[in-house]
Amino acid sequence: MFLIVFIAFLYGCATVISKMINYRAAQELGTWNGSLVNYVVASILALALLLFSPYLWSDLQACTKVPVYLYAGGTFGVIAFVLSIVTLRRMKVFQSTILLLAGQLLAGILFDLIVFRGFTWIKFAGVLLVSLGIFWDKKVTAA
Repeated sequence: MFLIVFIAFLYGCATVISKMINYRAAQELGTWNGSLVNYVVASILALALLLFSPYLWSDLQACTKVPVYLYAGGTFGVIAFVLSIVTLRRMKVFQSTILLLAGQLLAGILFDLIVFRGFTWIKFAGVLLVSLGIFWDKKVTAA
């Protein structure tokens, strides 16, 4: 279990580092060109990983059997990427990252509600508490 928690922690660190590098690329190249460079490089890396995967052919066969809507993840990835660049121009990295977390938590609650029919007010209250903390931090640091 520790390994999974550690990997999730590394994922969080990589997300912030990626956000900062991609923001800098957008400053140098523009939002859309920076996005294009990001996704071209990511696509090449994903293809290379796929080609060297021992599960290449079984994975490709599985790709033909999934519902079409599951391919929307890439679309949402691009939308999330562009939105993160736009928000970084207007707020601090810390605030942007915490709001990203709050949005992910809220989306997770909604997904649980829709897919698994599970909902708790405690989880919702936690998201509200994190969001209120951001607004409080912004108000205090602006003074």
